[in-house]
Amino acid sequence: MAVATRVPLTRDRILDAALSLVDEHGLEALSMRKLGAALGVEAMSLYNHVDNKDDVLDGIFDLVLREVPMPEPHLAWDEQLRTLARGMRSAGLSHPGVLPMWGSRPIRSVEAFAPLERAYDILRTAGLDPDAALDAFLALCSFVLGRIMMDMSASLTVPTADPVDLSGISLEAHPRLVELQGAVARTQSLREFERGFDLLLQGLRGLFVQSDR
Repeated sequence: MAVATRVPLTRDRILDAALSLVDEHGLEALSMRKLGAALGVEAMSLYNHVDNKDDVLDGIFDLVLREVPMPEPHLAWDEQLRTLARGMRSAGLSHPGVLPMWGSRPIRSVEAFAPLERAYDILRTAGLDPDAALDAFLALCSFVLGRIMMDMSASLTVPTADPVDLSGISLEAHPRLVELQGAVARTQSLREFERGFDLLLQGLRGLFVQSDR
């Protein structure tokens, strides 16, 4: 009779299981007890490989950031940034349960900093001075994170008031509000991301013109 081989418990295996748990049930479902159960071990066994729940949260946040592919260095600076932005968006949308940690939890490993380090390096290598590169970097981060949050807002568990019914508003009194409501209803996530990023790049190109002066 074949004897089943028990898979050794490791930090990587724990973090993979934690990320799967969060992907399936959300961040609020993660506990050391549930994580141990998912791995078929007692929760206390986990502490031989991770410090505590915060360590697990740091680890899964790092895992998601490491999914972002690095752009080919031969590409133009704007295409390199577009590749990074698309990768960040893809990683965020693939793991909606991790979304609350974006922008609110510190990054703990050098490897997980890679997308941010690369974005800043692209801007500096392209010719921006440190101040202009920082302005551009922060604008990029704000746009990408903001779009991810907008795209995933339906997946967030946030207490809100009942939505205001705008169906009966007067077109004559509020023409722009009616127009905006219709435009938002027709919006397509990917198209708006790409269009918004194009507009952002146009602004960034202006920084290079200022630097040349």
